[in-house]
Amino acid sequence: MKTRFKGILLSAAVLVQLGLPVITASAAEDITVNVTISNAGQLVVAGKDVKVADRNNDGKYDIDETLYAAHEAFYEGGAAAGYLAKQSDWGLSVDKLWGVTNGGGYGYYADNQFSMGLTDPVKDGGTLTAFVYSDLSSWSDSFCYFDQKEIKDAKLGDEKTLKLTKYVFGTDGAAKPVPAAGAVITIDGEKTAFKTDENGEVKVKFEKTGDLLVSAVSDTDTLVPPVLYASVAAAETTAIETTTTAADTTTTAAATTTTAVTTTTAKAASSANNTTAAKTGESAAIPALALTAILASGAAFALRRRND
Repeated sequence: MKTRFKGILLSAAVLVQLGLPVITASAAEDITVNVTISNAGQLVVAGKDVKVADRNNDGKYDIDETLYAAHEAFYEGGAAAGYLAKQSDWGLSVDKLWGVTNGGGYGYYADNQFSMGLTDPVKDGGTLTAFVYSDLSSWSDSFCYFDQKEIKDAKLGDEKTLKLTKYVFGTDGAAKPVPAAGAVITIDGEKTAFKTDENGEVKVKFEKTGDLLVSAVSDTDTLVPPVLYASVAAAETTAIETTTTAADTTTTAAATTTTAVTTTTAKAASSANNTTAAKTGESAAIPALALTAILASGAAFALRRRND
């Protein structure tokens, strides 16, 4: 083995001297997995993208590596504080999830499929949901998921049909997907009036805008909270409303013009009245001057005759 290793080094040295490239093994690139984690029914990581590295350099990516990366990214203190995996009789298993050690009450589903162990694969662009059981006696927590990952094109007041599916375990221990009936839809943590029917279907009306977190709760089932993000924009202004506004603006402009014309007419009339009054005053002054002149002439004539 030592002789072979020396031969490899020697070959690499020769390649360098000859100016030829040396090909070396490189670490696999990280992949992105969308992760959801809940602790006893409470969402702690709600559909967040996580960069996952091939930590054991086996050229694959698994649930263990994904959960490690998620705790590194979102748990205070990182994976060293919040996550632990150990070998057990069933292989590599979770011993601590989100800081909780409860003796094995954990579940995980990759791409909405029941997973048997931490070494199950995950894929780039895929999803992983992990949770701490809230029911540690009968293990009634039910993983569930919507038929859509996200809604991008919603407008205020739109209705979207969603379908919710949950997993139940049969007497044989196998996980089986069935419609999640009677679940109440929540938006940003608040209950709505929308409830799934017997087929797990529900029409959800979006009555506020923004990036909304859609989930579900149930009075009869212990649901692992599903996650769906809906991007809801304001409703667009219709052409009729625009035309009406333009017409109102035109009417206002016409009224303003009419007012301006009326004002101009009033000013013109006022000016004409003032001119007429001035002329009338001049006409009245002329007879008065004439009378004064006549009286003056008569007085002078009478004075001259008395002197004679």
